[in-house]
Amino acid sequence: MPRRARPPATTLRPLGRTSVRSQVYEQMKNQILSGLWAPGTKIPSENQLSRMLGVSRISVRESLQKMVALELLEARQGDGTYVRKFQADQRMNSLIPMMMLTRHDIVDVLEFRRIAETGIAALAARRATPEDIAELDALLEKMRKARRSAAEFARYDLEYHLALARMTRNPVILKIFGVIKDLLSSCMVDIVRTLGVKGGLLYHARILAAVRSGNEKLAQKLMAEHVENTVQGMTAKRR
Repeated sequence: MPRRARPPATTLRPLGRTSVRSQVYEQMKNQILSGLWAPGTKIPSENQLSRMLGVSRISVRESLQKMVALELLEARQGDGTYVRKFQADQRMNSLIPMMMLTRHDIVDVLEFRRIAETGIAALAARRATPEDIAELDALLEKMRKARRSAAEFARYDLEYHLALARMTRNPVILKIFGVIKDLLSSCMVDIVRTLGVKGGLLYHARILAAVRSGNEKLAQKLMAEHVENTVQGMTAKRR
């Protein structure tokens, strides 16, 4: 008798009743974004997903169809549904709300951040309110508490950078970061897993101090150093 294949790892959990279709889609998308459903992985069947999530097969089927249409998944007749193996041009498709990144891609993203976030740090230092500073303080403390979990640390790390972007009060910056948030999230997790948390904690604390004092040039300089060190670290690991 053939041995039953072991199902892939999962973070799927039963859902509440609010916006069920959206929740189903987001949870399945996050399975791919987190790497739990890697490219080439055969995902659970409609029936299995329905039981895992505690929703109807119709809700699951609609989300699967949407993900197939976005070329995140591939339905193989008589065989099941698989996570697609992405090509470079697909990863840059603006319809796809996440990215499957190699370290080469991550360095490209970091080069964008080196250009964008240095200016963001300066504007944040100029425009931050006491409430903004309190938010950064809270996020930095959450990062310290989450330093043993790469995924959790990366989440607060991203929130810290998004908070800086919001402090600019610039709607164009906010729109751009809203569009690429999932890309940054995937990138951040891999960076933390590869380089650890020490550098992030050090520079986030220094940048916060510069923003708190309203020192635009120092905030900009520290952010440039932070991103450049990350670029160099990820480039070295890629070799």
